[in-house]
Amino acid sequence: MLEPIESLDLILKKEFALQILKGEKNVEFRSMTQHYMNRLFDKKLGDFLDKHADNAEIVAEYGMWGNCDELCPVKTIHFHNYNNDWYLDVEVLYNGYAIANKEGAESLHLYDCYDLDDLVEELDQKDEVDRPVFFTFIISKVLATNLVV
Repeated sequence: MLEPIESLDLILKKEFALQILKGEKNVEFRSMTQHYMNRLFDKKLGDFLDKHADNAEIVAEYGMWGNCDELCPVKTIHFHNYNNDWYLDVEVLYNGYAIANKEGAESLHLYDCYDLDDLVEELDQKDEVDRPVFFTFIISKVLATNLVV
């Protein structure tokens, strides 16, 4: 029922794009803000589930609105800078989300990504209960670019 996003257009710093090209970076993060939620969640599914919230069978089959089951799969990302001086098109293996906690950080270790580890350690030391949540995009390969490494 979820419609995939064929190509997600995202701004990226050139240094991160070069890291992707060199194979040093294979996970891109975006804060779970309303801006990205509006772009990545399937509004039609949310509206459908809201309309049928009292029907347990439908809710069980299609998931609960708000539990990220309505996160649209992203097939590719078109990265570029603000001026469109360069671009980097990549294929996305998987997109999801990660909470800045031990489990969230460890789930990214499968993709050789340790970017959340320091943040998690810092939050653990402060006994922080409220943890940031990030959309994650696992990059499988570079499709096209005009960047030179």
